[in-house]
Amino acid sequence: MKKILLVSSSKSFLDRSKNLLARDDFQVITAQSGAEALQLQKKFLFDLILSDLHLQDMGGDTLCSGIRSEDIAKNTAIILICYDNKDEHTRIAKSGADAKIIRPVQPEQIIETVGNLLNMQLGRTKRAFFTVKVLIKKGEVEFCCVSIDISITGILLETEYHLDIGDRIICLFTLPGASQIETEGDVVRSIKAQESIYKYGVQFVGLPLSFRKEIENYVTSARNSRFGK
Repeated sequence: MKKILLVSSSKSFLDRSKNLLARDDFQVITAQSGAEALQLQKKFLFDLILSDLHLQDMGGDTLCSGIRSEDIAKNTAIILICYDNKDEHTRIAKSGADAKIIRPVQPEQIIETVGNLLNMQLGRTKRAFFTVKVLIKKGEVEFCCVSIDISITGILLETEYHLDIGDRIICLFTLPGASQIETEGDVVRSIKAQESIYKYGVQFVGLPLSFRKEIENYVTSARNSRFGK
């Protein structure tokens, strides 16, 4: 079982990322400070650490250097999250981190970078990443969600943004091996999953037949891959 440590002062980020990386063969643990992360590293000896460069008690680069100073942790992969500026790039380069992710962080960046460093293809069974444009009376707001399930009738979205039952939204997304899909949907179900995290059931409205077939093929392929067919 691969052991992963997520380090950030933001509990909502930790919750989202932990859910994103949830797999039967992963043990995902979170820490909200560098000191806590160092203690956990000594206990679990993680395969990978994903940390924010900005922590409350120390920089993520300091955390990385501290871990790198231990010979026993030489095989631990470390990813640091930073802003796109020269100072932060320099700090990460000097820290000995294996990779960096630039803010704003997109779910697919985490999936791809973690998968590359663990030298494994992270399955996205029935999972895709969406840019969702929410149409509200005061104007248009665009934000990213993660779909944790999809079918030809609708999707289950997870986000920290608030939606109401009955909201009509436009979903824009691309499934692996398919063209970009755009369709309207109605929010028909709302669940508060964790602190500041919501799940919304969205029913597709007027989904074109061609998109319906692409989604059906994707779901079938993902299911077969999951069960080794």
